[in-house]
Amino acid sequence: MNEQRTCNFQLISRKVTQMNKPEIASEYMRKGYNCAQSIIKAYANEVGMKEEDAVRMASALGGGVGRNGHICGAVSGAALIIGMKFGTTDPANFQTKEKAYNKTNELLEKFSAENKSVLCKELIDYDMKNPEELKKARETVVFAKQCPLYVLSSGRILESIISSE
Repeated sequence: MNEQRTCNFQLISRKVTQMNKPEIASEYMRKGYNCAQSIIKAYANEVGMKEEDAVRMASALGGGVGRNGHICGAVSGAALIIGMKFGTTDPANFQTKEKAYNKTNELLEKFSAENKSVLCKELIDYDMKNPEELKKARETVVFAKQCPLYVLSSGRILESIISSE
C-alpha cells in the first residue's frame, strides 16, 4: 500500500512539473483565484514581482474589473505582466512605451480573435453586478468551467508574446 502511494505521488509530482505556465494559471483559477490573479500568480516571479503583492494587486480586476463585466481579468492580468516585462518607469521613454502598447494590442487582438471578445460580460454572458445574475453564474459553475479556459487562452497568448523576444 505504501509503495502504491509513493508511485501515485511520483505520478502527480511529474504531472505538476510538466505543466506549463498557462496550465498552471488555469489551475489557479480552478482553485479559487480570480482570472487576473491566476495569470499574475503564474508569471509574477518571471517578471521580478513578489508573488503575494502581485496577487493582491490583481484582486480587484476579476469579473471584468470589480465584476463590472469590462475587460476580462485574464487579459488585464496578462497586460500587467506585459507592462512589467516590456514597460518603462521613464515617462519620456516613448520607444519603450510604444513597445509595451504594441505587445498589449497583440494580446487584445489575439484573445479577441480566439474568444470573440475581450469583455467579461460577453464571454460569460452574465451581469455580475446584478446579484441574481451573479448567483446564476455561480450555480452554473461558470467560474470553474468556462473561466479557466479564458485564463488558459490568455496565458498561451502571453507566453507567445514573451517568448517572441
